[in-house]
Amino acid sequence: MDFEGKSVLITGAGSRGGIGAATAHAFARDGASVVITGRNAERGAEVVDDITAGGGKARFILADLSDLADVERLAKEAGEIDVLVNNAASYRASIKPTLDQDSEANAESWDTNVRATFVLSTRLVQGMIERGGGNIVNISSIAAAIAMPHMATYGAQKAAVESFTRSWAAEWGRYGIRVNAVAPGNVNSDNVVDFIGADQFTAWSEVNPLKRNATPEELAEVIAFVASERASFVTGQVIVADGGRLAV
Repeated sequence: MDFEGKSVLITGAGSRGGIGAATAHAFARDGASVVITGRNAERGAEVVDDITAGGGKARFILADLSDLADVERLAKEAGEIDVLVNNAASYRASIKPTLDQDSEANAESWDTNVRATFVLSTRLVQGMIERGGGNIVNISSIAAAIAMPHMATYGAQKAAVESFTRSWAAEWGRYGIRVNAVAPGNVNSDNVVDFIGADQFTAWSEVNPLKRNATPEELAEVIAFVASERASFVTGQVIVADGGRLAV
């Protein structure tokens, strides 16, 4: 896949071992200049160093996507973006029993998982329209499609993101802009494994036909493909990468 001359913004990519960082590596490997965001400057610098050490081009912008002012600032500092990957996610309130969620944390998760996706996409799409095209890839989850214990809020948020995906594809297709979503199943990303627990995550790997969880790198390849010219007639779709979980 060729992203030479393209600028790619990937949110939630400021930590090694996650889907965002793996996606940044994939785009940089294929020639893109990547902009990554996260809430920890030190860890973000590590991801940038990893990419540049391999000959890629990357920079980091510190941003808290639960803060609207930070999201607006990010959209301006990122500059001209050809591909936006809305990957950042908050789990603090969205993955836990519904009756254990407090209102403040719940609101923060909606701000990060839904509002930031809306704001970044609507701000950056203006430039895509002016330049005659672009790509948005929203990271969803199979939790949007099936009932999963303790994921009522997270599933609702990802269902909202999938609705954005279909509507934006219909609205912006005339400008040469494709909008798709990638819905992972269980992925061995550091943040999620740490949050849920390694034992539980290992147990979940048995429920799909492949009998294992995905790696962040496997998801990164799907994301890069969807944004590439090899998928030039694909828009408004939710690409499920779950090891067959929804098939059983």
